[in-house]
Amino acid sequence: MKEELYIKGESVDLGDSEITLNFKSNLLGDISKITASNSYTITLPRTNKNIRLLDFPDVAGHESYMMRDYFNAEYYRNGVKLFDAKAVLISCSEDGFNVALTWGMSEKFIQLMNDDRSIQEFADMALPWNSSTTYDNGLVDGQLSHGYIRHNAGIDVDSNRDKIFIHPSVNCMRLLEEIASYYGLTMDWGSYKQYIELLYLPLISQKANPKYNWFEAEITGIHEDFHLVNLRQVNAIQNIRIITGHDWNDIIIHNTSNWKDWELDLCISTTAPAGAQKAVEVMFVRSSHIIMGTYYLEADELGVCRYKGRIPIDLEGYNDIEMRITLIYNLGTIKSYVKITDPDITEDVAYGGVYPIGSNLPDISVVDFIKQICWLFGLFAIKSDTGVSFISVNKIIDNRDKAVDWSKKLVPTGWTAKETSYTFGDFAQKNYFRYEENENAKSADGYMVVQNKTLDYEKDLLKLPYTAGGDNGDMRAVPYFKWSDDGTIVELEDCGDRIMQLVISFDSQGKEDARLDFSDLKFQNRVSRFGLSSYQDLIKLPFVIKDTFRLTEIDLKNIDYTIPVYIERYAAFFAIISIKSQGDYSECELLKLLS
Repeated sequence: MKEELYIKGESVDLGDSEITLNFKSNLLGDISKITASNSYTITLPRTNKNIRLLDFPDVAGHESYMMRDYFNAEYYRNGVKLFDAKAVLISCSEDGFNVALTWGMSEKFIQLMNDDRSIQEFADMALPWNSSTTYDNGLVDGQLSHGYIRHNAGIDVDSNRDKIFIHPSVNCMRLLEEIASYYGLTMDWGSYKQYIELLYLPLISQKANPKYNWFEAEITGIHEDFHLVNLRQVNAIQNIRIITGHDWNDIIIHNTSNWKDWELDLCISTTAPAGAQKAVEVMFVRSSHIIMGTYYLEADELGVCRYKGRIPIDLEGYNDIEMRITLIYNLGTIKSYVKITDPDITEDVAYGGVYPIGSNLPDISVVDFIKQICWLFGLFAIKSDTGVSFISVNKIIDNRDKAVDWSKKLVPTGWTAKETSYTFGDFAQKNYFRYEENENAKSADGYMVVQNKTLDYEKDLLKLPYTAGGDNGDMRAVPYFKWSDDGTIVELEDCGDRIMQLVISFDSQGKEDARLDFSDLKFQNRVSRFGLSSYQDLIKLPFVIKDTFRLTEIDLKNIDYTIPVYIERYAAFFAIISIKSQGDYSECELLKLLS
């Protein structure tokens, strides 16, 4: 048998020992452990060619760029290319250079799995959050997205719109699409996409995002006599507000940080001629109406006066400062605004401005979030041409009519398999799927069964980091608001991170009602549905064999874990768990499919 290994497109010198390859199916592994196929350690002889290809890796005075990173490799057997791989240099010795190969998973998806990036770094946007905010059904441009979907927030927000409104909720599918776009890969969820699109993460906190740490007001007009401006607030932060009660509006700034770090952005359209040097007057006034300084803006060729930079007056050491804007000419037609930015802002979001999405998501790693979605539907990740596909074990069962006949490839050791076992994976008799406990709700846990009394009686297979829903029997409750003791102020309550499902119903008049609901996410309901149902069938009465087969390089190249194999000797179909291939022989671990 001829083996060839190429590194960076150039063949390496191989030793006399045959390379051992481990082909692994993700479809029959632990959902929480997405693995790739791999080789045993390959020792490359210490030839001049290999030393050069590996960039002199054990020369003490030289830092090889291949020492601490993956590099591209290709593996051939008898002239047939079996796969592209990522190779890594493990160590060097007098015997040679030890390398290992991994393959069978998208390179970009592996990068995602090895990254510790949080989902808080995605959904980098903010939604208006004020008394004009309205409920929606999650639809944006015809598809479900982030939005304000009705749920019980703990108090009656409809009658208290002057104080508060519900928080927005993040659509899980849109979040997954943003993650896939960032890593430059395709995530194909198949028919399960329609169900994932209904999943939402209601945001329970009010954390500010430095990106949205600005006050903004639109200039809507000017006083007829004094030419002072009228303002309409667009975005709010703590410590800056519009002064009302006059026919014009000033802005008051309460200093809580270093004045010199505050930034001012003015864009004011006027009817001033080009070059008018005092078209706009910006005055800063402190207590007792003491003027601290005046700054003038010059009009450009369109009559627009602009300023962007640090507040141009030294305000160090003062607290409440009023900013008054006066136009010498009339207001022009171009949108005019005032923005003030506090780069040191750390307090909560102010109601009346915008609500940042990303900073209020649960602090969950990207890879853990993907695994959580997989667990909810019983999905497994396999490599696709452009990234990764997520499928259930139903696919193997549905593909029996496409089964590959391995009957003549079996190397028999008798009338029974070389090895037989009645356990599969790390399971107990009862395997629990859990949510975080909620003292105000009934358990939402469920379990799958393995009928084998020799196993431990029970274990926690999974615990999602979301608090179980159903507070006080209300499946639509996400109670992050409560009244203060005196009943006058709305306070934020830590109700735990939540995951909910969009449910749309229609009243007798045909009017649509879109709300978030937890009912269908209880694991008691899910273990008998979706991909978890088929997974339960596979592990309930496992029958696993190990046998030796003569698999050709073509067989190995065309391995498809979604297609079962048939073995006439056992008159049964099997799903491939793993293949350990060395030379002409392959030891295969197979799980019998129930008839």
